[in-house]
Amino acid sequence: IKKNSVVLDIGCNQGKLSEYLVEKKQCKVYGIDETKNCNFIKISKYFSCDLNKGLPDLNFNELDYVVFLDVIEHLKNPEDFMKNLYDKLSENEKVEVLISTPNISFFIIRFMLLLGFFNYGKRGILDKTHTRLFTFKSFKKLIENSNFKIIYTKGIPVPFPLGVGNNIFGKFLININKFLIAIWKSFFSYQIFYKIKPKASLKLLLKKAEEKIKLND
Repeated sequence: IKKNSVVLDIGCNQGKLSEYLVEKKQCKVYGIDETKNCNFIKISKYFSCDLNKGLPDLNFNELDYVVFLDVIEHLKNPEDFMKNLYDKLSENEKVEVLISTPNISFFIIRFMLLLGFFNYGKRGILDKTHTRLFTFKSFKKLIENSNFKIIYTKGIPVPFPLGVGNNIFGKFLININKFLIAIWKSFFSYQIFYKIKPKASLKLLLKKAEEKIKLND
């Protein structure tokens, strides 16, 4: 995310990323989450919103980035949400959407299934609050069917420092995981990350055609 950008942080949680963008990159940040009482002093505006019911009213055309990290798997109908998001962003040529979700085809989950286990828990890929699960292929299909194009793909390693501490050993394990991801992304990635853009809408194309005609006249 470039400095001095306008960012919409969907699912901003406690606002740590939003505050980082404001403090370190001088961004103007809007935050969305379901919590009603929040003290995000450093962001421009906070919206309390149930994403299953849609998005709040704001100027989507001024946005440079939409940050949508580890949220879509919590929604009841991700397809409807992504189509709604496209409708909001379809006239914005500059916007980029940063989106991520857990990878259900991660090798540990595959081994668990091989042994006949599939147990939800308090956190991780099988967090009990997750309503939808994705592989790289199914997530790509969801995005492309919602009229977005993928411009960057990345496999995210396991957050080992959360378990073993932010130390040499934790960093060593992450580097090993990154190496394995480079070999077989869909098998060794803990999470899926895409940078996407909305495809040009018919309304935007007509608007650009009209502007070109005016310039020629």
